[in-house]
Amino acid sequence: MWVFGYGSLIWKVDFPYEEKMVGRIVGYSRRFWQGSTDHRGVPGKPGRVVTLVEDPEGCVWGVAYRLPAGQECEVKAYLDFREKGGYRTTTVIFYPKDLSVKPFDVLLYIGTCDNPNYLGPAPLEEIAEQIFNAVGPSGRNTEYLFELANSIRNLVPEDADEHLFSLEKLVKELLEKHQNLNCL
Repeated sequence: MWVFGYGSLIWKVDFPYEEKMVGRIVGYSRRFWQGSTDHRGVPGKPGRVVTLVEDPEGCVWGVAYRLPAGQECEVKAYLDFREKGGYRTTTVIFYPKDLSVKPFDVLLYIGTCDNPNYLGPAPLEEIAEQIFNAVGPSGRNTEYLFELANSIRNLVPEDADEHLFSLEKLVKELLEKHQNLNCL
């Protein structure tokens, strides 16, 4: 069984796996439209983490992990708990970056618009402000954003995830502005 990571599963790999592979899925776009009250925010002041939205022209780069033989159920149960904040699973085709490897099925966690933590679209400036201010049990929401942006940049330098990199730029500007105000 393979699992596709497109958010924190790319850079916070806290589960066993036998193999990992960089690649993409199509028909979706990555968006910071999922609320997080259990990791990067708290009830009443949620952070924002990524989910996928259907997009016929979309392409999302990430990492597929092959779960250890004989431990699939155990690892999947752990991932189900980790991704408990409104995510459901589906199966999609994964296209490896290494073109010598044929596409294959992966399990995908998606925060759908009908889950209680779904926040949906908002102006990028509002999303950036929310990310800038949110903190939860797993740390600052800014860390999540920056780790994801750096990971995508390192794994797939040619990827131009406009939503992700625009938010990164806006949040860095907020940090700089905030630091300048603290120096006055």
